[in-house]
Amino acid sequence: MCRFPISYSFILAVLLVQSPLSLARQTAATAASTSTEQAAPAPITVPDAVFDSYVGDYQLAPNFVLNVRREGSRFVIQATGQPAVEVRAKAQEVFVSDKFGAEIRFEKDSDGKFNKLVLRQGGRELPAQRVALKSSSDKPAAKVLALPAAVFDAYVGQYQLAPNFVITISRDGERFLAQASGQPQFALMAVSETEFDAVGVAARIQFEKQTDGSVKQLILHQHGQHLPALRLR
Repeated sequence: MCRFPISYSFILAVLLVQSPLSLARQTAATAASTSTEQAAPAPITVPDAVFDSYVGDYQLAPNFVLNVRREGSRFVIQATGQPAVEVRAKAQEVFVSDKFGAEIRFEKDSDGKFNKLVLRQGGRELPAQRVALKSSSDKPAAKVLALPAAVFDAYVGQYQLAPNFVITISRDGERFLAQASGQPQFALMAVSETEFDAVGVAARIQFEKQTDGSVKQLILHQHGQHLPALRLR
C-alpha cells in the first residue's frame, strides 16, 4: 500500500532545504561516512544541449514537483515551495548538489527519452516521473503594484503548509517578506491587492480573504501546483 499523506509531503519538502532537522541528519550521516568516502572527482562537462533533454517537471508526490532547468550555463533544480539549487555533473546523466548532499540520476524510458529521475539522499532513493505542468514562468510578467503597507499588514502572520513547515509573512518598512521553515527570507512584489510574486523564486503567493475581510489562508502557486496553507496566527 502506498499513500502520500501531508506528513510525507513535508518529509520530501525538507530533502532539498537545510532545516535544523535535515542539517542534523546530514551532519550525522557525514560523520558516519567520512572514513569510507574518497575525495569527490572533478566535475565533468555536460553540453547544454544534452542537459536540455532533461529539462522539465518531475513529480515526486502529489503536489510536490522537482523542476529541472538551465539558467545560462548553470544547471538548476527547484522543488515545490523551495529556492532553486545549482547542481554539477558527476556523470553525463548524474548530477549532485554539494550543499545538500543530494544526487539526481536521469533515466530513459523504453522509447529512449528521459522521462524519469531518481533523487538519492540520506540513504533514500525517490523516483519521479516526468509530467507536463505549466510553469508559473510561462505566464506573462505581471505589473508590479504599489500596495500600501497598511493593506499588507492584514496578511502578516504564519501559515502552515504542512506539519512543522510554515510560511512566515512579515514586513520590514516598505519591504514585504516571506520565509519558509529553514529557508532564507525572500521579498514579495505585489501584483494585485491579494497576489504577490516571490523575488528570485518561481512562485506566487495569493491571500484569500473572507467576507469580513479577514485572511484565513494563503495559496502557494508554483509549477502548476496550488498549495493551501492555513493561518496559524
